[in-house]
Amino acid sequence: MLEFSNTIQTHTSLVKKVFAFLITLLLISACQTTRNTQPFVWPENAIVTTSQFKHMVLIQGEKNTSRLHVYIEGDGRPFSNRFQISTDPSPRHPLMLELMAQDKTASLYLGRPCYFTKSNLLMADEQCNYHWWTDARYSDAVVSSMIDALRQNLKKYAFKGVTLIGHSGGGTLALLMSERMPEVNQLVTLAGNLDTQAWARYHHYTPLSNSLNPAEKIKSLMPAKQLHFMGSKDDNIPPSLGQNFLTQTGQQGRIIEGFDHSCCWDSRWQELLVEIDKQNDQSETKN
Repeated sequence: MLEFSNTIQTHTSLVKKVFAFLITLLLISACQTTRNTQPFVWPENAIVTTSQFKHMVLIQGEKNTSRLHVYIEGDGRPFSNRFQISTDPSPRHPLMLELMAQDKTASLYLGRPCYFTKSNLLMADEQCNYHWWTDARYSDAVVSSMIDALRQNLKKYAFKGVTLIGHSGGGTLALLMSERMPEVNQLVTLAGNLDTQAWARYHHYTPLSNSLNPAEKIKSLMPAKQLHFMGSKDDNIPPSLGQNFLTQTGQQGRIIEGFDHSCCWDSRWQELLVEIDKQNDQSETKN
């Protein structure tokens, strides 16, 4: 009888430990979920520029320099998982806003159509549906609206040069925009998607049928000054995927050891800004 009682006590103790362990895991999971799904906080000095779509725009240091750096965000979260489309593609922690905060050159953050619509009531846009952040994320309509929104803000200032800086899918848009904007004289991509068809094949994704592919566009009108930074450990957009575009345009990619798709652009952004400025200085010296 005593032996049976000891067995019951041991079993009960084990159940309590397992239960406590599971509760701990649940709390940890809840903390992680809460941290990762915190809503984006709308910057106090951001404005809304209306074109075909609405765009969040943030300008800093606009009177300090003769050149403007334009930051374009990546794709954010177009899918909640591989098979489910997200209802809000906005990034939780916009990388390009973090990079722009380190930039001493006059800078403009140009938001993408249908992003940050839940962060500010003024961004509510009846034109928005999931196509604009999935298959049509790089469509002619998106590119045209980005260009118009940027030009509306350029009219307010007298910058002598404009640099487009895009991360990931923002790099794709920067490429497509630069071809139509003679006022843009430098193009910079970070882990940029230079060939969207090659990227879709690599991941076995459905092709972006309603989007433009920079690798298939005429490149003659693109800026002569280009810098394409790539991460050696990037398994989302490996450097090899952009080789077709680079070969066609006569450009070279700069592979940075240890970087992946998101890490560690912010830690070495000051260093990369020096390279961007150096390319402009060399060009102006030659002219």
